[in-house]
Amino acid sequence: MISDVKQYLATSLGLPEEMLGEFVDSFMGSFDKTAEELKPFAEGAAPDWLEIRRITHTVRGYADGVGAADLRALSDALNAAAHAQDAAACRSGAQAIRDLHARYAAERAAAGGADHV
Repeated sequence: MISDVKQYLATSLGLPEEMLGEFVDSFMGSFDKTAEELKPFAEGAAPDWLEIRRITHTVRGYADGVGAADLRALSDALNAAAHAQDAAACRSGAQAIRDLHARYAAERAAAGGADHV
C-alpha cells in the first residue's frame, strides 16, 4: 500500500520526507494508467496476450522501483496467465490489479490526496 511504498522509498532509497510525495505521485500516475489499460480485460474483452505482457512488464518495473511487492506479485501472475493464454486467469488477474489500484487510491485519498502523501 502507499504507506509501504513511502517506507521503501525512505528506507531503501534514502529519500527525505519532502520528496516522497513526488515519487508517490509518479507511481500513482503510472498505476492509474495501468488500471485503465487493464479495464477491458477485467471486463471480459478478448485478451490481447502481447498487450497484457507489455503492460505487466511495465508494471513490474515501476512496482519494483517503489517496493510495491503486492503489485509485483499480481503482475507476475497476470503475466504468467498471458503466457499460458489463459483467458479466465487474465480476466481475474486484470481485475485483481484494478482492485489493488482502488485500495491504493483510497488510501491515498484518505491521507489527503497528492498534496499529503
